[in-house]
Amino acid sequence: MLSKPFVFVVAGAVAVALATGCSKSTDQSQSSTTTTQGSASTTSAAPSSTSGAATTALGDAAHGKQIFSTNCASCHGATGVEGGIGPSLKGEKAKKNYDQTIAWIHDPKPPMPKLWPSPLNDKDVQDVAAYVQTL
Repeated sequence: MLSKPFVFVVAGAVAVALATGCSKSTDQSQSSTTTTQGSASTTSAAPSSTSGAATTALGDAAHGKQIFSTNCASCHGATGVEGGIGPSLKGEKAKKNYDQTIAWIHDPKPPMPKLWPSPLNDKDVQDVAAYVQTL
């Protein structure tokens, strides 16, 4: 028969393994769900409506780079990877997908300034998000 401490250790390890696997699976399914939901409606000004497969085609990374230079480079660096006041955005694609990047720009957490809906409009946000995904 197994001792109680051993059973608790094994049970804890299994719980951690399941929680870790579940959180990764949940993150992936949320981004898939967001993509599916967002493609149905891309005309509203709400952040969740600008996400989805339909908006992926709307993002112009080259134009986004120009907008980034004007509005974001002072904090994130000229190419977005230097950091400074704001963090480096290098590898941001691994942290946030295109839709999540749009949502972040729409509703940033301090100290990032809120640039949408002014001076950036929805198209500008989509373009900047497309650029950030290339870093």
